[in-house]
Amino acid sequence: MDSTMPAGAPLPTPPSGMRSLSARVLEGLSEAVVVTGTASPGGTRQIVHAVNPAGERLLPGLVAGRPVEHAGHDEFTAAVVGGAASFEAVVHGRSLAARAQVLDDPRTGDVLTCWYLRDVTEERLGSRSLHRAQARAQFLAEAGRALHGVLHLDRTLRTAVTLAAGVLAPTVLVLLSDGSDTVRWVRAQDGTRAVSGKLPRTELRAAPRLAEALSDDVPVDPWVTLELTDLPVWGGATPDGPITVVPVPGTIVRGVLVLVDDASDAPDGADDDRWPLAQEYAVRVGTALSAAALYREQAHLGEVLQGSLEPPPLPQGVDGLVLGSAYRPARESLRVGGDFYEVLPVTTAGQTPFLLGDVCGKGIEAAVLSGRVRQSLHALRLVERDPAVLLALLNEALLDAADLDAAGAPSVPRFATMVLGDALPAPDGSVRLRLATGGHPPPYVLRADGTVEEVPVSGTLVGALRDADFGGTEVVLGPGDTCLLYSDGVTEARGGPRGRDFFGEERLESALAGCAGAPAPVICERVLQLLTEWLAGQDHDDVALLALQAPAGPARGGEVSAPRLGLVRDAGSAGGGGRTEAA
Repeated sequence: MDSTMPAGAPLPTPPSGMRSLSARVLEGLSEAVVVTGTASPGGTRQIVHAVNPAGERLLPGLVAGRPVEHAGHDEFTAAVVGGAASFEAVVHGRSLAARAQVLDDPRTGDVLTCWYLRDVTEERLGSRSLHRAQARAQFLAEAGRALHGVLHLDRTLRTAVTLAAGVLAPTVLVLLSDGSDTVRWVRAQDGTRAVSGKLPRTELRAAPRLAEALSDDVPVDPWVTLELTDLPVWGGATPDGPITVVPVPGTIVRGVLVLVDDASDAPDGADDDRWPLAQEYAVRVGTALSAAALYREQAHLGEVLQGSLEPPPLPQGVDGLVLGSAYRPARESLRVGGDFYEVLPVTTAGQTPFLLGDVCGKGIEAAVLSGRVRQSLHALRLVERDPAVLLALLNEALLDAADLDAAGAPSVPRFATMVLGDALPAPDGSVRLRLATGGHPPPYVLRADGTVEEVPVSGTLVGALRDADFGGTEVVLGPGDTCLLYSDGVTEARGGPRGRDFFGEERLESALAGCAGAPAPVICERVLQLLTEWLAGQDHDDVALLALQAPAGPARGGEVSAPRLGLVRDAGSAGGGGRTEAA
């Protein structure tokens, strides 16, 4: 108000030119503007007092001087009548955002509202697109973490359908072909546990399109959805909604990802990004399934090979001979190592061949070499039965094999230490052992009265030298006597109070003396128990024990047991003429 004007004087009326100027200013604005208010002071009906061209484009039908509701824009009418400060609505497919600014007319006392409107369609689309992209990236990232490292085929399948159910579709089914005679399937619904099963491949004869999708790298035939509804994988409730089939690629396995929507909630054009999301998810599922299938194949191969390398079970019911064994590889997870033992079935001559040895190295490589040694001995035993001569032949075989393997490559040590022989029970209850050794610790004999004797036999390494010497001898076990063969993992086990002392021969002899009168299996288990306590959880080498025992008590045929018999004369040597002392 002008300070020179007397108090209470009426305000000057703006010239008509000013009104024309205000109209021209509104028309020149790029922002949509709509002015609303009552038709008369004190009235209640809202009319449009002014609207510029930009406002007419966003809210077509608004005419200055006419009621607001005549334009038919319910959201705008409700905001004006309700006195809202802002509103947002979709008008003719466009998203509009408006804010209100109250204008007071001091001349007339009228209260007008100026609405500033903006077309925010692109902003909202961009925001929703960004939100969907973020949700999509988050889903794929979580799926990748959940599927990574599972390495179990059935568990990977269950994880795949559980993650997708409720995200890609209410119901998700995965069918997988792994080259076998069956097709695996897993189905999950949002909020429920996955169910699984297998289909004989013969059931796919009525579904050739599906069979092709599960066997060849070809696009999925759209008509495959009709075949899917007839498969017994839906739990008795055939899907009645739209079905989408996405191929699941893989290097070893191949499958399809089936998305089933509810009939009342079918996807529309607003869900256009589901297909690329499903494709990306199918790739991740295929990668995880292929990794799990590859791991399964490798694990099966490892189990087969490992089973062939493990010490075979001892023969049962050998007449006149009691057997016992114990085995502990350096790495318990492998179950195999460089130590090995074996007792073969009784020959036609009544002899029971046996062997215990140790090859150079540790782990799976040593186990493979031990398998080669055992197979070589099996072959050589067909032409030779004398233990010392067998070692000489095995020595030549290992050297020849090493020469072949090392052709054009650095030489790899392939030698072993070994004790082998055969046991022949006698009618008087005793057992005569023929023994030969090459570079291995000599066996011990535990007599029935608790006396422990070392068998004086020795020889050079097997597979190391062409002119190797292998000693041989014979031992007679009286009733209740036991011969223990062991690997150096027993005596060289480090442990004890200081954690670095060898178990040693003296402790082994003391352990055997404490086992007098025990059956052969108990003796082996007792020695292994004492050794485990000595190690106290520390690392160790492979450990192998093999016990051969003459049964205690009356001899066969009611004969009285013979008195304790000692070692007998050396049986000679092979390969170099070496001899050992006899007791």
